[in-house]
Amino acid sequence: MQSQFSSHGFELSDSELAQFEQFLSLFMEYNAHTNLSAIRDREGIIEKHFIDSLYGVSIISEIMETSQNPAPRLLDIGSGGGFPGIPLKIAIPELDITLLDSVGKKVKAMSHFIENIGLTDIQAIQDRAESLAKNPDHKGKYDIVVSRATAYITDILFWSAPFLTKNGRIILYKMPGEDERRDIGQACQKYRLKLIGELEYELAGKARILYVLGRI
Repeated sequence: MQSQFSSHGFELSDSELAQFEQFLSLFMEYNAHTNLSAIRDREGIIEKHFIDSLYGVSIISEIMETSQNPAPRLLDIGSGGGFPGIPLKIAIPELDITLLDSVGKKVKAMSHFIENIGLTDIQAIQDRAESLAKNPDHKGKYDIVVSRATAYITDILFWSAPFLTKNGRIILYKMPGEDERRDIGQACQKYRLKLIGELEYELAGKARILYVLGRI
């Protein structure tokens, strides 16, 4: 497993590798009877779910360096089988993470993974982002909001913006596309956001990009 991570520049500690091995086993077992992902082979899960998720680590680490909160709250919208939230938690244990999905079977699966890996300060809840954003325990309470390949970028920004703290950041995992890149500007104006960074990388021979946005 380490060689796959290393090929993308990620060097994991023994404890991190052990947790990823445990997560992989749990995920493959659960995915065999409950459809969480069409990717079912070991190497595919490691690369397209685990490694893809970890590309956000460097950005989050930079955010944490300038944050006054030693345990930033992170919301993962549309987390599905736990991506990118659970890999981010393994890599950055200080994060206080909420995994959000509207599908009950996926929330049940994520709770199963969290409990059996032994992770703390991370929870999976079933709700829609539009509804949760009205909850005073969540509205405006997150330092970081992430979402990975969930919906069109204008929809994601509409869902994400209400959760941000004053200096919060949104990190979106996307495939590069001219339409979405064009529409970012209009969406940013609408939700009082600005594009402050981009990270391009390649995964399984395909281009990927992380967009980082913050409050104006």
